[in-house]
Amino acid sequence: MNIDLPTTETLLNIKQAAKFLNVSEISLRRWSDAGKLACSRIGLRRERRFRQADLLAYLEQVPSKNSIKVGHKIGRIAHIELEGIAINYGSHLCSFYETDLGRLKLALPFLLGGLEKGDRCFIVAAAEVQTILLQELSEVRPTINRDIQDGQLVVMNGHSTSAAMYTFFEQAFIQAGKHNVQGLRVLGDMAWVLQKNMSMDALSEFEANYNQGLGHRFPVVSLCQYDARLFSGTAILGALKCHDDTFRYPLNHFLGV
Repeated sequence: MNIDLPTTETLLNIKQAAKFLNVSEISLRRWSDAGKLACSRIGLRRERRFRQADLLAYLEQVPSKNSIKVGHKIGRIAHIELEGIAINYGSHLCSFYETDLGRLKLALPFLLGGLEKGDRCFIVAAAEVQTILLQELSEVRPTINRDIQDGQLVVMNGHSTSAAMYTFFEQAFIQAGKHNVQGLRVLGDMAWVLQKNMSMDALSEFEANYNQGLGHRFPVVSLCQYDARLFSGTAILGALKCHDDTFRYPLNHFLGV
């Protein structure tokens, strides 16, 4: 429902409202255009403005897939902890490293924290990187092989097309939901793209589709990390454009600092 009546209540622009609900701006436009979420239109450009009361009412009416039952009520799963900062579910982040040690800086606590919490974790990486990550994880989690056997940790080396990758994650997330998995974590060490000969345009297409779709439909935190020794400056710029959630958090955590 779009309304034009003036209001004295502070209104949120679409970026602020998307952050408030932890969803994409595309979703907000779709919901308001369909009349599911009330918004005002202001100015010559007819920009959308949202009342917090309407956003909260929408949450009450349509429980998010990022929600869990608490007793007889619905409560949102707020975040995971990574390097002392709270990362909201639905976040699709990127990070960069330029040393072998830098590869582990975020990857290990991200995966270990998920396994300890009972999240279903995914590693998408080239075979040699998989080996490194699993060896390091096994040093602090001796049950890592059982995690893989039980399906709590899923390890793969990627698909060569963006459509195949999207389908894989969609099916995997749906399956996790059927098994009452409450949280999902995806770590992508993006050198796998080079081994699969996926073009940067195809990768950008996948990242954009994932961000607009799966990343906000399911209780998942996704971290795509790039080895700066392997990717061009243009590719790294493209990665930043596809992962704008990264800018909601202290950027130095994701730049190998």
